[in-house]
Amino acid sequence: MTSAAESVTWEQVRAAQQGVLARRQALALGMTEGAWQWLLDSGRVRPLVPGVVLEHLGEPTTVQRAWAAALHCGHGAAVTGDLALVLYGMRLSAPPLAAHVAVPEERVVRRGAVVHGEPPWRIEPHRVRGLDRLRHPVRTPPVVRLPVAVLHAAAQAPTDRAAEWRVAAAVQQRLLRPQDLDDVLRQLPRLRRRALVTDVLADVREGAHAASELAFLRLLRAHGLPRPDRLQRLVRADGKRYLDAWWERRRVAAEIDGAHHVDVAQWDDDVLRANAVVLSERHDRVLLLRFTTGNLRHDEPLVAAQLRSALL
Repeated sequence: MTSAAESVTWEQVRAAQQGVLARRQALALGMTEGAWQWLLDSGRVRPLVPGVVLEHLGEPTTVQRAWAAALHCGHGAAVTGDLALVLYGMRLSAPPLAAHVAVPEERVVRRGAVVHGEPPWRIEPHRVRGLDRLRHPVRTPPVVRLPVAVLHAAAQAPTDRAAEWRVAAAVQQRLLRPQDLDDVLRQLPRLRRRALVTDVLADVREGAHAASELAFLRLLRAHGLPRPDRLQRLVRADGKRYLDAWWERRRVAAEIDGAHHVDVAQWDDDVLRANAVVLSERHDRVLLLRFTTGNLRHDEPLVAAQLRSALL
């Protein structure tokens, strides 16, 4: 009797993989070496990466390139990092330039392979302990679970600030909750930037999602200033006006103006919001401080001094 697994053809596997097929898969399912070479020579497929082909000659999609990277790294490999975030639907500030792939810890994958396309993606394999429990059980292309992908993306980010943004944006875009990341972080004791991610998660739980809010909380920590009691505090009943930071006992509020405030309409709206802060608390004195993201970058000592004067 022929089992269900044995009855699967290489054509069916290729179709299930969005037109992508690995040589090792085709040979395992009965294709001969000659037939594989004929596919290449006839132009019916195009190589995406050594040992992996695509059945048409058009520009490969993101999903097809993800399949190619995972198949190149062997059985059990799973896409991770920024590419995995794109597969989960996260909006990144720039498209990924590499295909990061988690591979079982005992496997060594030769570096230097590139997935062809425009632009070409280099394949970055990462040996991961306990990959079986971190990989998503059913999603295709094979991919790690979303919280793992976020934490790997933060570890692989080019800068600390880029790492912070990935953690905050994943929560802000409602792909997961901070506690989802907490649970997985405990399983990754050797994660790069682990301490930074722990701090960012504390900030995100407080309500920080924008880069300006994360930079502001980083400044407070660096200068030993008290954390706000709340971020994004509602100051108008219709739910449209919020404070960036609020210290309840001290009756101090802070607003961080980002680059979008150069827009005249946005500036007008923020002036009215500043008035709303004072009017909503007119039974008691409120001190409202305003800073720009440029102040946070270039005038940190003065910003810290003003906050210290207001808060301490």
